[in-house]
Amino acid sequence: MSIDLDIVREALPALWQGLKVTAQVSGIGIPSGIALGVVAAYSADSHNRALRAAALGYVELVRNIPFLILVYLSFFGLPKLGLQASAFYIAVGTTAFYTGGYFCEILRSAFRSVPAGQLRAAKALGMRGWQVQRFVVVPQIFGFLIPPTVSLAIMMFKDSAVFSVMSLPELTYQSNLKTADTFAYLEVLGTTALIYWGSSVLMEALGHAMEVRVRRWSHR
Repeated sequence: MSIDLDIVREALPALWQGLKVTAQVSGIGIPSGIALGVVAAYSADSHNRALRAAALGYVELVRNIPFLILVYLSFFGLPKLGLQASAFYIAVGTTAFYTGGYFCEILRSAFRSVPAGQLRAAKALGMRGWQVQRFVVVPQIFGFLIPPTVSLAIMMFKDSAVFSVMSLPELTYQSNLKTADTFAYLEVLGTTALIYWGSSVLMEALGHAMEVRVRRWSHR
């Protein structure tokens, strides 16, 4: 049994187009989710009970509902509520929603890594809340955040494969079309797997470079 490289070459343009859609969804959805997670993390530690309850409820929702079910609910449920959106925007929105819930917990764990004595000392010096965050908390947790955030980004990038159920022309959907045409599962799916693997390795390398840079900056 041999691998037909002609099929691989024929499939590459379609897979490349699918990768671009996957990158667009991830490139918008993941940063938006990180921003949402920041808001949720500060809300979860707020003195306001309503904000705290809403943030913690949001995190529990994300942690206990499979991503695929959330995609199905958004794609088939929103039209029943009178809300129309394209598959692309649903993909971006669900990616952001899911990423935000997990990043909220990552950020809260980072907050707890800062010794409480430092926070009390900063307040004793007369710093306001935002100054404590800006000058005490954020500089210490930034390096701590990079590895889990990169892992989260890679996870969400790979999980974007579920958007093929909405016929969004992303990488996995294009792969499914090619396998339906050629029945060359090994060649097409193997190439698709290599593309996901290569993209994840690149993201991991970029994250490692950022981590090294932050460590150098923190030791100056």
